Amino acid sequence: MLIDSSYIKRVSEGKRVLDIGCGENKFMGSTGIDFSDVEGVGISHNLENFPYPIEDNSFDVVLLRNVIEHINGIVGLMEEIHRVSINGADVLISTPHFSSLYSYQDPTHVRHLVYDSMDYFTDKTKHANFYSKKIFKMESKMIDFGKSVPFSYIAKGIFKLSKHKYEKHFSFIFPANQLHYHLNVVK
Repeated sequence: MLIDSSYIKRVSEGKRVLDIGCGENKFMGSTGIDFSDVEGVGISHNLENFPYPIEDNSFDVVLLRNVIEHINGIVGLMEEIHRVSINGADVLISTPHFSSLYSYQDPTHVRHLVYDSMDYFTDKTKHANFYSKKIFKMESKMIDFGKSVPFSYIAKGIFKLSKHKYEKHFSFIFPANQLHYHLNVVK
């Protein structure tokens, strides 16, 4: 499940979509919210200031395409996503993996995420989920290793054997590119 435009289109067809941190690349037909006031954004708002100027239960799909790594208050962000979404809403998140050059290249990135980072907000987690009472269900998650042959194949193989050992021991030898999460809002 690579969160690309075809996946987003399939999930969001006929639904109300909020594109958080969209900048100039707002997904077609969505409502965009971003700190920048570029043409077409829709709602200009500092994404670190909660609540957003959006009514409760307004959206069926929320997109966070390469934006979560820019936000200091991830717990507040996830609670805000929960608030503005309907029960069962799809939340699609893509972000650089912590081992990716792209995670460190942009000086405005304030955090680096791992495969299990979003599990902390889910209902069936092996991790602590006491940070918030707003809960999500993990629909799917994946790590994208790109197409750097043969290194991406080696990384995929190690990851398949043990996700934890890959991230702990091998991720900076055979780095990943992106993380993709598909969550559902539970109310």
